[in-house]
Amino acid sequence: MNKVLTALCVLAVSASAAVDQCKPIGWATRSGRTSTEFNVTGGGNATPITVTTFADLQKYAKDSSPRVIYIDGTLGDGWSGTTGSRLNITASNKTIIGLKPGTLLKAPIHITSKASNIIVRNIVIQGPGSNADQAWDNLTIEGESKNIWIDHCEFWDGQDGNADVVKGSDNVTFTWCIFGYKKKSTHNLSNLIGSSDNEPVSEGKLNVTYMFNWWKAANQRKPRCRYGNVHVVNNLLTGDASITNGTDVLGVSAGHMCKVRTERNVFINEANPIYTGNANGTGVNEVIDNIFTNCSGNTKGTGTSFTPPYEYTSFMLKASEVEAAVKANAGATLKSPMECDANYVEPEPPTPDKQYQAEKGTITGGVSESSNGGYHGDGYVNFDKGGDVVVKVKVDTAGQYKFDIDFANGSSEARSLAISAGLDTSTTSFKTTGGWTVWETSEVLINLAVGENAVKFATVDGNDGPNIDQFDVTLVKAAEVKPDTSKDTTDNPPVSIFTKTMQVTAPSVCRVSIFDTKGSLVRRLNVEFAKIGDVAWMTRGLPAGLYVMRVKTVGVDRSKFIAVK
Repeated sequence: MNKVLTALCVLAVSASAAVDQCKPIGWATRSGRTSTEFNVTGGGNATPITVTTFADLQKYAKDSSPRVIYIDGTLGDGWSGTTGSRLNITASNKTIIGLKPGTLLKAPIHITSKASNIIVRNIVIQGPGSNADQAWDNLTIEGESKNIWIDHCEFWDGQDGNADVVKGSDNVTFTWCIFGYKKKSTHNLSNLIGSSDNEPVSEGKLNVTYMFNWWKAANQRKPRCRYGNVHVVNNLLTGDASITNGTDVLGVSAGHMCKVRTERNVFINEANPIYTGNANGTGVNEVIDNIFTNCSGNTKGTGTSFTPPYEYTSFMLKASEVEAAVKANAGATLKSPMECDANYVEPEPPTPDKQYQAEKGTITGGVSESSNGGYHGDGYVNFDKGGDVVVKVKVDTAGQYKFDIDFANGSSEARSLAISAGLDTSTTSFKTTGGWTVWETSEVLINLAVGENAVKFATVDGNDGPNIDQFDVTLVKAAEVKPDTSKDTTDNPPVSIFTKTMQVTAPSVCRVSIFDTKGSLVRRLNVEFAKIGDVAWMTRGLPAGLYVMRVKTVGVDRSKFIAVK
């Protein structure tokens, strides 16, 4: 029976959602300009290396071994013109990921020397500001490099440009990135594809996909291309007169021998969103179902471009949904390396009731207070000496949970709390935070039973405690359970069998978890396999946008993008 169930679950998920979140999309997934698939894995299953110095980052990015590299902290010494720190990726099979949101790299990235199978994610590169000199771009892909995926990155104030693909490189995808300028200049030129009309090495190459990206206050090159087949789909382009005023503002531009498919994008406050002045009689820009708001200049396309040889329509958003989705998710916003990235194993995601407000509990010897700012919800708990608060926490899996507790301690010394659920108690010291409006987070591990738990936070030995606010509850390790066969001895037990401390899900259901694109759980369901293809039912009530659906059952663990319309 399990083999049949596995096949049905896989088929149902494949029919309802199109793209595995473990893989890139677009041109990066193809070989040349063909429909032949290329599996972009970066460093693949290599053991991750966490680097804390720029020298180590450069060493592993250039060596001959497949590498998965996590950047921990701000690395690089900065640059100007063509002098300073620059990360050269000259070898293939590399994954480079910022370990935390907003990971800042004070060095531009240079991918060259025919490097291939490269993944770069979750990194911010802040350039020194643009100029008309031939300075370094924030990102340059050249030297016939190929099959490259740039995801959830930010490129600001590049000197010559923000992110260029030139000189025979091919099969590149940018997803969920920001290309922007904060400093006013006449040379705020963002994304160039092909550096010259006389670049024979690029003929038939420079195939690039831009999907779910955000161009902010760039003067030109959003993108500007030569030679390639360029797919610009589901992106947001916004102008800012305080930065672009007094300069020529040009949008998507198809130049020499370049074909662009500009599809379901949103242009806001943009001059010349579709620029045809670089076409040179050979450039084509097919414009399909875009939204132009408060734009001046041309919005019309020219000619017929190309049909992408990869699947994207099943998760492509309507143009009306693009602005909200991109603003919510673009940039280096990932909380950690994502589940599929090169053997990174995260704890089981939080249960649906992961966030709790301490002040909503039953307070004895203390008050719910809101006079000190910076809290979540309606307030926080201010304990009296000897006080406590009891909060009901409901989970659907028995096991060990991590409590991330937001606290403030403006006193001159650490204060402790005993945190208990059932027979499990952990006494934790909360350090001073330097003020009662300064909130930090402390982690505590507590074992919880399935269902509702009365979690008690109590001061210790009659002393005072810190102020506590919101706390998040995350499953770290599920308890080992055995089916209660005394309740059902048939070969086909009911969907759920409940005992005092556990829940066992029978093999006739799939576990469905739905996450937003930042990895936060938004819904979890136990779904009969016959209903697994009914995405509309499982996502009813969710805001429109892009989500990740994960289906788990015996022998199956699959994740897919789904679009909620």
